[in-house]
Amino acid sequence: MVALLDEMKRCDQLGIPYLVLHPGSHGGAGEEAGLDKIASSVNTLLEQGKDLKVNLAFETTAGQGKSLGYKFEHFRYLLDRIDKKDRIFFCIDTCHIYAAGYDIATEEGYNKTFSEFDELLGIDKIVAFHLNDSKKPFGSRVDRHEHIGKGEIGVLAFKMLMNDKRFSDVPMVLETPKKEDLADDVINLNLLRSL
Repeated sequence: MVALLDEMKRCDQLGIPYLVLHPGSHGGAGEEAGLDKIASSVNTLLEQGKDLKVNLAFETTAGQGKSLGYKFEHFRYLLDRIDKKDRIFFCIDTCHIYAAGYDIATEEGYNKTFSEFDELLGIDKIVAFHLNDSKKPFGSRVDRHEHIGKGEIGVLAFKMLMNDKRFSDVPMVLETPKKEDLADDVINLNLLRSL
């Protein structure tokens, strides 16, 4: 908690509006107990940081191991128990949601995924995307990033995302495999821009 508050202070000093973080793990206590603990901790954290302008953006997870945040319902549960709801936002990781069981690889699945998110949490609560394909299959709950269009998700999902007007002003960050020369980033960015 101390480290996270310190990180929030640094973000505030730099004028960064959102701090992206994974919700965490239940550590074997069960999902509900884990979510209750996260909500309680966030309430304490936001109270301690009440004068800071930075908000929290929970990142979706693949659900590997005991990780929480692989279901949109987890975030709804948290939001219902967090006092300062206006300071909670979300970052969508494309590999994570696909591995968690949200089929963004098809047009029908893409539309269903974001419709479900909108109904549960509000599409305007999405403030960032992490863009990456998935090395592992749909619903595997294994977090392994791949280059855009080279994994299980494929190009169509990214074409829909790049042309989705709801997200035209939402920052998107590449989280694909890296080499020292970063040449793959250029390839991935060129592909995304071409869509």
